[in-house]
Amino acid sequence: MKLQIFPVLLAMVTCSSIPFVFAVSSAQAADFAFSANFSNGYSAEGSFTTKTDAPASFSEISADYIPFSTQFLESQSLSIFDSTNTLLQSGSSVINGISNDEFLRLDYDNSLTDNLPALDVSTETASQNPYYFISNSVDPSGNNVASGSTNYNLFLFDKITDKSTFLGNTTSIKATNIKATPVPESSSVISSLAVAAFGFGFAFKRKLNNRTASNCPPTNVAVI
Repeated sequence: MKLQIFPVLLAMVTCSSIPFVFAVSSAQAADFAFSANFSNGYSAEGSFTTKTDAPASFSEISADYIPFSTQFLESQSLSIFDSTNTLLQSGSSVINGISNDEFLRLDYDNSLTDNLPALDVSTETASQNPYYFISNSVDPSGNNVASGSTNYNLFLFDKITDKSTFLGNTTSIKATNIKATPVPESSSVISSLAVAAFGFGFAFKRKLNNRTASNCPPTNVAVI
C-alpha cells in the first residue's frame, strides 16, 4: 500500500490541474528580553527562552533542590549594571532546561501589561559568590512575602554569610517577545516531500506539454 503513494502523487501533479493543499504543523519556542532601572542607579538586563511546549502563559517554580529540570524554561540569564552602566555581573542560572537556582520563580502572563507578575531570578552560577538577584517575593528588609506584594527588589546575596544586601527597587518589569521560532513536527516531513514532488512534477509536465497522447489517470481520482 505504501508503494502506491508516490506514483499516484506524481501522476496527480504532472497530469492534472487539481490543486495540492497541505498543512504544516509546528510548535513554538519563544525568546524574551526584559530590562529594569532601579533606584540608586542600578539597572538590569535579562532574557529567557521557553521550551517548545510552553503555553502562552506559565509559571516556572523552583523544585526546592538543585540542579533540577525546568518545566517551561529552556534558558534564563541576567546582567546587573551600576549607575555608570558598568557591568557588575552576568550569569545564566538556567541552561539547556536545567536550573541551578533553588529560588527560581518566573511567571509570565501575556494578558498583563506588567507580564512578569512573579519574579525571582539571579546571576547565580556555581562559581560566583556573591551574586545578584531580583525578586518581588522578598521585601527590602529581606523578609519573604507573597509574590507580587512588594516591588521588584534588587539584592546582593553572599552564600558564605547567608546574607542579602538591598540595593534598589522598581515598580514594573515587562518582558518582550523578541522572536518566535517555529519548530517543524514530524508531519511536516511528508509535506516537504510533497512540495518536492510538486516541483518536479511541474517541470516534468512542461516538457511533455506538446504530446498528443496521455497515460494519466482520471482527474477525479482522490488520494487520501
